[in-house]
Amino acid sequence: ARLFAETQRLLKETEQRAGELGIINSVQQELASNLDVQSIYELVGDTFHNFFNAQVVVISAYNAQSNTVEHRYAIERGRRVLWPGLHPPGGFRSEIIRTKKPFLANTDVGATAARLNQPTLQGTDTPRSWLGAPIMTGDQVTGILSVQNLDEENAFSESDVRLLNTVASSLGVALENARLFDETQRLFKAEQERAAELAIINSI
Repeated sequence: ARLFAETQRLLKETEQRAGELGIINSVQQELASNLDVQSIYELVGDTFHNFFNAQVVVISAYNAQSNTVEHRYAIERGRRVLWPGLHPPGGFRSEIIRTKKPFLANTDVGATAARLNQPTLQGTDTPRSWLGAPIMTGDQVTGILSVQNLDEENAFSESDVRLLNTVASSLGVALENARLFDETQRLFKAEQERAAELAIINSI
């Protein structure tokens, strides 16, 4: 009976890990072929909303110079949430930016949020569990990927932390690739405009 229970536990862990790897592989394949910044946010946000044990997904871009975040994707219980403008990170996101590590609040989220001055958008619910991971470019935090469960405490496990952190890393690479592509396109367009100017000058 003990060996059977152990086998069942290992089988469940293997299936869970296979599911994680399936999500990671699917996201990475989609990210590799996408060079539009907002489409990248939408892809990851929709994936986590559909497959994660969370009713809320928020993806925020972080600007270190101004110490502000811009929420590029936010959804709660299937409803897109608009949170325009630049905002101080505050609370859990500030902890992620400071430590450059995932942050998990699985119990007493309200008390932890109050202690860390976690901002809450008016009209949204307070989560029972909150998990976030840094989006990194090199050694700099450039964003935060976060998920929230509104109904259950202890909703997120260590495997959830690992999965979120892995996808956040892939997201950082994809966003940097998109930024470099945009920069290359901008420089190429500027060179074309300059070449046209020189051709006119030469003709005159």
